[in-house]
Amino acid sequence: MGEPSAHNTAAGPTRRDFLSTAGRTATAAAAASLSGTLLSGRSTPRVHAAGSDEIRVALIGCGGRGGGAAADALSVPGAPLKVVAMADVFADRVKIVKRSLTEQFKERIDVPDEDPLVGLEAYRQAVDCLRPGDIAIFATPPAFRAVHFAHAIEKGVHSFM
Repeated sequence: MGEPSAHNTAAGPTRRDFLSTAGRTATAAAAASLSGTLLSGRSTPRVHAAGSDEIRVALIGCGGRGGGAAADALSVPGAPLKVVAMADVFADRVKIVKRSLTEQFKERIDVPDEDPLVGLEAYRQAVDCLRPGDIAIFATPPAFRAVHFAHAIEKGVHSFM
């Protein structure tokens, strides 16, 4: 018998085989879609939350990780994001992160100054500010995220944790 080959078919497909096939399939599908678009002279239709280009974002958990995640999201060129709600257990954390984000992304922060969303139930109010298809960034301790995620699912909101 010879040396075992890199792709041992007796043991079934490897993870490398799977990823290679999946990559080729995704590339072929994208190419087919693009060529159909180019041949027809149409552009691929864009799909946005609630028929608008604006995607609303709620930040739940305004510590360093939350502020960094929101800044990273807002830094994506051309992304039509606007932060509309910020929630945390501590009011000073909301104020600090809001001030920092407003300095960097003034036109993309639309969080009211009055009545900050503070407390253990503030995540509900933040998620309730969103429409289906918008984004909730959960930067809270992992022990709280299951409850937060369940509420986001009920509301049809995308989640980043």
